[in-house]
Amino acid sequence: MHEPIVSDVVIAGAGPNGLAMALGMGGKSLRRPLSVTVLDAGDPRTRLNGNHDTRGSALTRATQQLLRVLGLSDSFFVELQEMRDIKVTDGKGPLSERPSLLSFTTDNKHRAAAAIVENRHLNAALLAVVDASPQITVLTGQKLAGVAILPGRAHITTDTGLSFSAPLLIGADGRGSFVRSSAGLTVAGRSHHQVALTFTMAHTLPHDATAEEHFTADGVFALLPLLGTRSSVVWAMAAQRAGDLMALPEAEFVKHLQDQVGDHLGKVALEGTRQAYPLHTQLASALVAERVALIGDAAHLLHPLAGLGLNLGFKDVAALADCVHDAVGRGEDHGGAEVLARYAQWRRFDTVSTTALIDGMNLLFANDNVALKVLRDAGLWLFDRIPPIKNALIGEASGLTGNLPRLMRGILP
Repeated sequence: MHEPIVSDVVIAGAGPNGLAMALGMGGKSLRRPLSVTVLDAGDPRTRLNGNHDTRGSALTRATQQLLRVLGLSDSFFVELQEMRDIKVTDGKGPLSERPSLLSFTTDNKHRAAAAIVENRHLNAALLAVVDASPQITVLTGQKLAGVAILPGRAHITTDTGLSFSAPLLIGADGRGSFVRSSAGLTVAGRSHHQVALTFTMAHTLPHDATAEEHFTADGVFALLPLLGTRSSVVWAMAAQRAGDLMALPEAEFVKHLQDQVGDHLGKVALEGTRQAYPLHTQLASALVAERVALIGDAAHLLHPLAGLGLNLGFKDVAALADCVHDAVGRGEDHGGAEVLARYAQWRRFDTVSTTALIDGMNLLFANDNVALKVLRDAGLWLFDRIPPIKNALIGEASGLTGNLPRLMRGILP
């Protein structure tokens, strides 16, 4: 038996939330970095290939502040494409004839509430800072095999025979979290019986920094602007149709895509590969257990229609970093029950309310009930013409409202 590798924090999962969590605990920018071990069954460097993850992510202004203060370089931020306008329609008829039910336009005097970046650029930027942080060790090819809670510590074993020990284990290991199930935590949720196709699309006409969300009875069709004449696409639909489209040769698929987009972006083409993700909503029964905290998709899984899932995970990162560093500064056990209870109390309302809101929005928009659609469209039309309410929603979309953790205010803990 190997002696366990001891650190202050063990993080399961080296996705964007897990890597950001490592930087929030032990990054080179911190005044008192903790020793951090990150374990992942895969290798996060494979995600640097655009064909591995063809998605783009919306980063709120609060998330951008967190990433900047964690040390991501200026070269990362030039890859961001601000969303200067967001248009919402009900997806009926040719796009050129669709009325905009709701729009959010940012004038030139203000920063946009969010920006879009390709996931490969985000992963590369996070890994670069992790690699430059001597207190962080990332071990790949380490599939978790067991978690035992011992006095004052979590003991973690992997399928390679290695073992690890830390006062705090953080589950950032996604929707099927091993850490969550090992801690005895369950999930509540449901399948949307939809699949989202994601890919990057090139087009010959400019997008004018405009994001589009078209809600149909089949699901949302979203175009998110990237740098240049390119957009990230999220196309939700029934599983059978998704399978049919994924099976098409690229040329045939592009014909269907062109019909869906219309001609306002000119001729479209596929960049990289198509990927398909089943859509679910789920919420962990609790965010913490003894010596365990959950963040990101391990804690809450959202429908992608509003692009909030990743940002909700980054809020988890910032809040847990605050709680842990405050505890260390006071000489407390940073993985103890009182510290984890503070984190859970801070984040629970936000995660539950946001998950419920997005699930409700999907139910409201992705249906063909005529009466409900009439009421919905009338309500959105009225909402679009009440500036104070719209401005408040834009503030929420920026992520800069409420009791923000320090990292999201651009302050190191």
